[in-house]
Amino acid sequence: MKEIAEGGWFDISEREMIRFLEKIYGTLSENSKLCAVFTSLFLKAGHVCLPVDKSPKEWAEILELDQAVIKQLPEEPFLPGVLSQSAIVGELAEQKPFVLEGSCLQFHRYRSYEDMLVRWMDQRNRGVVPEFSKERAGKIIAELFPGQSEEIDWQKTAAVLSLIRPFLIISGGPGTGKTTTVARILALHQKLAGRKLNIALAAPTGKAAGRMGEALQKELDKMNLSEEEKGALPKEAKTVHRLLSATRQRGLLPPAEKKLLRHDLIIVDEASMIDLNLMHRLVSHLSDKTRLILLGDRDQLASVEAGAVFADLCQKEDNRFSSETLRYLEEMTNESAIPLLEDSGLNDSIVYLTKSYRFTKESGIGRLAAAVKAQDCDRSTLEELFDQYDDLEYHAFSYSSENVKSIVSRLIEQVKHVSKISDPHKLLQYWKQMIWLVVLRRGLEGADHLNQMAEQVIALSRTVRMEEGWYHGRPVMITQNDYNLGVFNGDMGVCVKDPAGNHYVYIESGSELKRIQAKRLTHFTPAYFLTVHKSQGSEFNRINLLLPQRETPILTRELIYTAITRARESFALYGDLDRFISGIRKKTQRFSGLGKKIG
Repeated sequence: MKEIAEGGWFDISEREMIRFLEKIYGTLSENSKLCAVFTSLFLKAGHVCLPVDKSPKEWAEILELDQAVIKQLPEEPFLPGVLSQSAIVGELAEQKPFVLEGSCLQFHRYRSYEDMLVRWMDQRNRGVVPEFSKERAGKIIAELFPGQSEEIDWQKTAAVLSLIRPFLIISGGPGTGKTTTVARILALHQKLAGRKLNIALAAPTGKAAGRMGEALQKELDKMNLSEEEKGALPKEAKTVHRLLSATRQRGLLPPAEKKLLRHDLIIVDEASMIDLNLMHRLVSHLSDKTRLILLGDRDQLASVEAGAVFADLCQKEDNRFSSETLRYLEEMTNESAIPLLEDSGLNDSIVYLTKSYRFTKESGIGRLAAAVKAQDCDRSTLEELFDQYDDLEYHAFSYSSENVKSIVSRLIEQVKHVSKISDPHKLLQYWKQMIWLVVLRRGLEGADHLNQMAEQVIALSRTVRMEEGWYHGRPVMITQNDYNLGVFNGDMGVCVKDPAGNHYVYIESGSELKRIQAKRLTHFTPAYFLTVHKSQGSEFNRINLLLPQRETPILTRELIYTAITRARESFALYGDLDRFISGIRKKTQRFSGLGKKIG
């Protein structure tokens, strides 16, 4: 066992962690070492806790470690009490490095994050007395949501809930009207306030923030708002990191008072991408008077970092509400068919938008996304869908030399086309028409290798003249936050060569287009191929999804659903259909203690 714990199957960070723990707490048992190492490895894989009701062998299988390692690990879970007696495990108040609750072993920091988040939500969801005239609010709601539908209008329900719940979660798939709902919520709150509200719009990535701001402005322009009302509403969205940058403390001494975000209302889009650490930072910097609305799709991919906060919170099956909340909803929406839910709590602060306005019955994308979400996808069903709908395509693809050349030749033609476009806005819009999405980042089938190969072929073809790798029309994506330049991980940009021969990159960060000298950028990647994770928060007219040839735990139902729903007009699948089906049947597994605390 000692050889395993000191083996080379984990990083130097785990070895240094064990060394530090033994320096502070003395010699650790092999069981304690294994648990500490695997808790760290699980955290890196996106899990907030280690399930100690499973054996070390099962942990290794979940992480897909080498079979040589798996064979040496114990096949039975540790006996109850073994871990609780460890010197590094204790209660939350004991400030030990690890906390054990039930079958969940966590780093103390992440356990405290979950507990703080639960306490915050509990405090925000205690009986709230609305601070507005119900008569006036009802009149405004009737103006914003005219007409009467045969079905329950969940968008109108969400608007009313935003008035009576200081914390609200709105989840809906593509085309269910999330942007429309938010636009009307903004107008509702501004009309009721009688003063200019301090409102912030945010999203986890720059491109998601940019799309949020752009889409909201289009929706607000359609509404019958006065110039004064329009002027009072925010014009752009920021990344959550930019929003929180105002709370950063400077100096050597600890601050006398924590800096808070003193907004009246904060709305965060693409909230499924927010990890536990970032969610903790956000809510811990909100003032008591700030309302928070999280907007997202519970069926999309979880965050890359540890935690699946949005999915953990969206546990209720359908739209049901407590009797107290129903009284407000029925009175202000004139809806009398909203179902009752005996157990309220957080569920009163969650509403699902279920009607799709983008994908009709004639939409193959909508039918395919629904089938994937319901796991109703055998081979015959998929073949029928791809054959029946014009907006769906399927191509067998094996990464053969011929297959790859076909893709790269198309990219070369695109680079030739953009060489004639000088306007950076038009260049960015052009690259948003179509994108190649891949599952992996590393390896021969990963985005890094494919982007490198594409640029090598483009250089050899002499389609463009490169200078230190830069050329006119080059699409790039920022891969790391740079507060000095004001660009953030996930921001999209395009290189423009000016008449003087200088290369500048125009980066879409939030709703802004920033002009930066190309040589000043250090953390970026070409953006001919994006991972599905990096595409979250974006939409493209056409999505081409390249499947890997080998099985990978990353290819799951949530990833496939996310890829499909990035498409506005058409979706093309390249790869093996059986591997596609295998991925649909595999649900993303994230271990956390948050779901149990609020369930």
